[in-house]
Amino acid sequence: MDKRLQKIVDEAQEKFGLDAYRMARHTIYKVRDTMGDAYYTFTMEWFLKELNEPIEEGYNPEGTAIVEYAIQKQHFSNVSFVQGESFSTKTHFPGKAAAEVAAWLEKETGLVYEQDFKLTQANANGFQFTSDIDGIYFSPSCIIEVEFDDVGKLTSYHSYGTMPSQNLVEQSKFTLTLEEIEPIVKKQLQLIKFPSETEKRFVPVYAMEEVYVTVDGARIIPFMEHERSEVKIDEVIEWNKPLEQNIDREEITIVSEANVEEAFGNVDAGKKLTLSADQIERSKKVVRDVLRAEYPDESGKWKLSQLRCQENFIEAHCEINEENPMIFNRKVVVFMNPETMKVLNYLDNGSMFEIFEAFLPAANAVVTPEEAFEKMIPYITLDPTYVYDEFAGKYILCGLLDASECVDAVTGEIVDLGDI
Repeated sequence: MDKRLQKIVDEAQEKFGLDAYRMARHTIYKVRDTMGDAYYTFTMEWFLKELNEPIEEGYNPEGTAIVEYAIQKQHFSNVSFVQGESFSTKTHFPGKAAAEVAAWLEKETGLVYEQDFKLTQANANGFQFTSDIDGIYFSPSCIIEVEFDDVGKLTSYHSYGTMPSQNLVEQSKFTLTLEEIEPIVKKQLQLIKFPSETEKRFVPVYAMEEVYVTVDGARIIPFMEHERSEVKIDEVIEWNKPLEQNIDREEITIVSEANVEEAFGNVDAGKKLTLSADQIERSKKVVRDVLRAEYPDESGKWKLSQLRCQENFIEAHCEINEENPMIFNRKVVVFMNPETMKVLNYLDNGSMFEIFEAFLPAANAVVTPEEAFEKMIPYITLDPTYVYDEFAGKYILCGLLDASECVDAVTGEIVDLGDI
């Protein structure tokens, strides 16, 4: 084994008390954090020494220790003992107290408790910590979860997201009001068809599509983190004649394995995934040809909504072109090789809509958008959040525009979204 990896193995064995274990498998993966930056993780699977028989690939017996080390960040990022059963020789948290766990996290991560991370959830066998500034949370967020057994042995430690450095946060006062951004609020209140399982029908409601609004009210930033790096297209796809073409569908590789030289050579570390203008234009043609071949009679029925750049492929998301969509839309996703722009595969979620075949269609809306907005005003919230802005390269203060209630577009009643 490479001496640099062996050093990490030895450190893991000592740090997590793995004297009763042997390291059976290891892999290096190229992964991306919530900011889209690439880095490498060294993943180790430790089996109990007493398990001498061969273990089936992909199976981890109870008590197996899975340890991940972030090479660029030089710290252990995730630890888990399968089914919460630990045979470690160390009891990290004998007092099972939050302060005890926080002190351990400070040592492991270099972060400062109550400054960089704060306790947000607690139970008898674990704690959750989250990052904030003056009580204002971040997006992407950083969440750290630690769990232990009844005697205080560590059973899982997971760190999600990237802790923002102070120089990346543009602090300001939150003065934004709903009145200031009324046009945005009205636009985000959308007529959507929700499937009601109890009534076996689609219910038309006016509901808020949650977004972040910059504190100056000038822009909106998508709520879902992956949408912030997507390339918006929103073009209806049409053709005059179908295309006779067979698509050779390949298995899509989501994980990206790497070697020692790539990992310690920092190959592409910190580099973000982007799409060139040429890739965007070629993607449109590829998607059109796939739709022409697989859905020959559906010209104009589909629109290419967005493109997403992944590690090993480009995703092209197509949606049914309709004015008032359902909460779950019919989609086709086309996967392409980013180098050759060859189609790798495509997925159609049409089969999941078979469960709705017996549902009654949504009734026509009686309530107007203006009436719905007036009814919703008391229920709409605007909560301050620091959101990473790709344009500024910093976290900027925004307001999260949201509502957990909606307006029934037929009766005009206020309904909790969870009750539909």
